Amino acid sequence: MKKSTTIMLAVLLMITMVLAACSNEGNNTATNNAPTNKPAENDVKEPEAPASNEPTELIVASDQEPVGFDPHKVPAISSKRVYTLIYETLTKMDTEMKVVPSLAKEWTVAPDGKKVTFILQEGVKFHNGREMTSDDVKFSFDRIMNTETGALATSYFSSVESIEVPDAKTVIFNLKNVDSALIANVASPYTSIVPKEVTDLNTEMVGTGPFKVIKVENDAIALEKFADYYAPELPKSDKITFRIMKEEAERLAAIRTGAIHLTTVSADSATLLGNNDDVSIESYQSMEYGYLGINVNKEPFNDVRVRQAMSYAIDREAIVGTVWKGEGQITGPISPAQELYAIDVTGVDSYKRDIAKAKELLKEAGFENGFETVLQTASTYPDMLESAQILQQQLKEIGIIAKIEQLEWAKYIETWKSKEDKTLLVGRNTAGTDPDRSLRFFFSTTGGANVWNYTNPAFDTLVQQALETNELEQRQKLYNEAQQLLLVDNPNLFLASPKYFYAVNKNVEGFVPSAAEEAYSLIRTSVKQ
Repeated sequence: MKKSTTIMLAVLLMITMVLAACSNEGNNTATNNAPTNKPAENDVKEPEAPASNEPTELIVASDQEPVGFDPHKVPAISSKRVYTLIYETLTKMDTEMKVVPSLAKEWTVAPDGKKVTFILQEGVKFHNGREMTSDDVKFSFDRIMNTETGALATSYFSSVESIEVPDAKTVIFNLKNVDSALIANVASPYTSIVPKEVTDLNTEMVGTGPFKVIKVENDAIALEKFADYYAPELPKSDKITFRIMKEEAERLAAIRTGAIHLTTVSADSATLLGNNDDVSIESYQSMEYGYLGINVNKEPFNDVRVRQAMSYAIDREAIVGTVWKGEGQITGPISPAQELYAIDVTGVDSYKRDIAKAKELLKEAGFENGFETVLQTASTYPDMLESAQILQQQLKEIGIIAKIEQLEWAKYIETWKSKEDKTLLVGRNTAGTDPDRSLRFFFSTTGGANVWNYTNPAFDTLVQQALETNELEQRQKLYNEAQQLLLVDNPNLFLASPKYFYAVNKNVEGFVPSAAEEAYSLIRTSVKQ
């Protein structure tokens, strides 16, 4: 039986989650911090409006229910795919992974790089009817930067000294040092602009986005077009409904019968649907990657030789072939989709499986006979469980006997978040809008998502130096060196970056998936009547 919205939201308030793995944020280059930026023409061709005057509804299947709607605190894709339609950011990534205007129509960077000025769009309203001003932007970033908030993006803005709002449409970021990632970082959904008067973002979902919330239930979330949205040509659909369908078999049946219009599917299911005339398959190379996370404070994993031995024991090609059916690429700390910065792992010695070398390292560390441990993962996602099972078998060959512990989603999130309650954890991360997020955010000593207790002063210095330069070649050099350190220290063992697939009903128009946020595509999608 469906529960009321009030009950559902009360439950959501009980769940605290910080998951770094689920955001499909895009790529960025140093050119994003050019001294000026003006709105550009959108290269994406907008679909024709439906001929009928009847309201159009786009129905999307979601494999998990949301676990909260606070964009500053909740990173799960099941939540993010909803709140990115409700809230917006100062900038955003387009389908080519370029930073483009959003709530800020333009920006300038001072010659010394230490002042960034954003000019806001005119006529932007919140769903409660109030006009958005620079005060709301300042409130949002003050909330994000306040360490007591528990926001995901706090560490993004360590370079910010102060924020000024000289008038209702101007926001000035005063910086302690050059911040080459700032323009890309304010495109993150975790930096969404919220109204200053709203005190609980889990129960009062009031944004400036193209859709507003009309219903939240256990098995569905319904959104409707915001009539006062400042871009009148968008969104293309009058309503979007997310139906919670946890089993892929259920989603496949629904897309075949036309009960839903869009769903993500596995590579196997994409093949099965390939001959269905009523369904098309769309795909894109994701910014995500699978990993084996290691708590470097826990014995025996506090010995780098043990972590290195594990890397030598892993057959990453087997994971690409088995888990992702060949539709993926072996990866380092930055996904291969981020071409400008991703390291070439083909020459990395520990990526070449070598059981003898692995056993030698274990012997040097005092574990010639191996040891027993626990390997945790989410029961929710088949790729995580299958990866864990493959890793279990491969580690067994060098004497590491790992018992798999499957965790329900909420418990998995809680375990990931804790720096004490885990030893080995299989999961997924996203490379993010900028290499700063891929590296400093996840692995620096003060990184907001460094849940592995990893610290290396040399690494911290490299990623900070990279943050403080706008020179592309220098950034590439510094980030390459930082990645090399991670591949020696192995706080995570990076596995594979998959290609993702959507099954799309034949009546859907304008849907172009990419590594950008799904919302960018959904607001340009309509259903033929």
